Amino acid sequence: MSQRLRPACLGALVLLAACPDLLPADTDSAGTTAPATGEPATTTTATPDPTTGFVPLCLPGQTRCDPEQPNVLQTCKDTGAAWESAACAHECVEDIDSAACAGPCDSDDDPTSIGCEFLAIRMASFNGPDDTDALIVGNTDPVELAAVQLWFTPANEFIEQAVLDPVVLAPGESHVFDITVDPLAFTNFRNGGVFRLVSDRPVAAYLHSPLANEASNDASMLLPVRWLRKDYVVASWPAFVDADEPDTVNGRPSYFTVIALEDDTTVTWKPRRRTAGLGGQFDPVEPGGTGTKTMRRFDVLQVAASSPPGDTDYVHHDVSGTLVSADKNIWVMGATNCAYVPFGSGWCNHLQEQMIPLEYWGSTYVAPPSPPRSGSEKQYWRVYAGDDDVTIAIYSTAHPGDIEFETIAERGDFREFEADFGVTLLFVGLNEAPILPVQYLAGNQAAGGIGDPAMVQMIAAEQWRERYVFVTGADYEANFVQVIRRTGGADVTIDGQVVGGWKLANFEGADNYQIADVPLASGGEAATYVADSAEPFGIDVVGYNPAGPGKETSAYAYPGGMRLEKLFVP
Repeated sequence: MSQRLRPACLGALVLLAACPDLLPADTDSAGTTAPATGEPATTTTATPDPTTGFVPLCLPGQTRCDPEQPNVLQTCKDTGAAWESAACAHECVEDIDSAACAGPCDSDDDPTSIGCEFLAIRMASFNGPDDTDALIVGNTDPVELAAVQLWFTPANEFIEQAVLDPVVLAPGESHVFDITVDPLAFTNFRNGGVFRLVSDRPVAAYLHSPLANEASNDASMLLPVRWLRKDYVVASWPAFVDADEPDTVNGRPSYFTVIALEDDTTVTWKPRRRTAGLGGQFDPVEPGGTGTKTMRRFDVLQVAASSPPGDTDYVHHDVSGTLVSADKNIWVMGATNCAYVPFGSGWCNHLQEQMIPLEYWGSTYVAPPSPPRSGSEKQYWRVYAGDDDVTIAIYSTAHPGDIEFETIAERGDFREFEADFGVTLLFVGLNEAPILPVQYLAGNQAAGGIGDPAMVQMIAAEQWRERYVFVTGADYEANFVQVIRRTGGADVTIDGQVVGGWKLANFEGADNYQIADVPLASGGEAATYVADSAEPFGIDVVGYNPAGPGKETSAYAYPGGMRLEKLFVP
């Protein structure tokens, strides 16, 4: 039986007691509310009273959306003789056998990376204890206020606590929350240490690890809890190793992190390289084997590539391609504590991405070079297969008449590609096969002393949006938004300014695209921007420090947003 939708919590200044989404969730279980189906409410035929012959108009307590007035909820009176009407603040939504007023957080019409609930933890990022991570939230609504509340479940505890008071964001405004819990080291497991952001209307959220430019940085687009799923492929990169001290921690590990959303969640992982175990919690897993762990709500599992002393096969200490699945929806992050890109060329930098569930992988990806630095740096790519027996067509602006084909036999396996400076690639999964290209930005020594490595998932053209609100990092000398559209597409604006300087990416026998690297404000505080167009387009956000050759080097990169349309059934 379908569950009814909860009444919406509308208005940024509404009291918390009247807004369940801003209250802590049940700590014993994580129940969910079934979404509205969009089907008309069923009209139940009333039975005549055998003593009076009276035929009710409706059944007492029955609900429907007013057939003559939009966004008006009607409830049948106790007499069954009339409907009582009440205006909905947002919209009236009909389910199979009922109707309810729905708020902006209840709609399933357009699932995207914009949402009302997000999770974050502090990542292991090769930084000091005072270099805290930051969760940045931006109000994407062009008109309405948004009230956001941060909740925290302390490490090894089960009760959520409010972090200060709710924050009210004006349209286009952002706020930075510090993520201060200790990160997990290497392979580990704990309950709690999880932050949960809740808003009364859809917002965008990003995790910067850390926010300010430090020795080792990266950033992630966060995905709404509502749209997390069960099946993932992990992207990571081998961690750097100091040749003088090869068996110390150095930049290791390459790892993935899982947060359970509900009690009694069974998580399994099948790595392509050996992963470490954790005492009596779980065993090491050999390539092709399977690890298993049953988790409670907000348990955090971190699994690292195994790198035992004396094992000099360092490039293979990499969890990339690990299949992570669960019997309930989970949150998954792929990361490397500190990595050289290419492997062996410094300096190292932290890498991280909240992994996109397999259901949202597409088949067509434009892969432009990152905004230029030295004018000679190469571009490094891995393309992951989301299914068995996937064939990928690779187009290149360096050779418009040539098409390369690669076949990948197993889900989770990947192919590496290296492109010269200025070259854009186009990756296409044939027969709509699900693939995921991931870009690995070159390190400082391979890019003229500017910036450092970063990792960013590409967004399928099928999942592009018409509007994004995004936020830069803090204290970066060079920030960019990279915009991708189809050739001759509608204008794209950044804060109302029309984007120019388009570069063609022409591929023979395929769709053609244009790319623009738009400089943003540099230095100082994180800044919020709005990108708009009448047609779908894609964006990535990238930051380098320094803007010219120097010693204090770092970088970050993340996709600016995406639709979350189900394109594939794992």
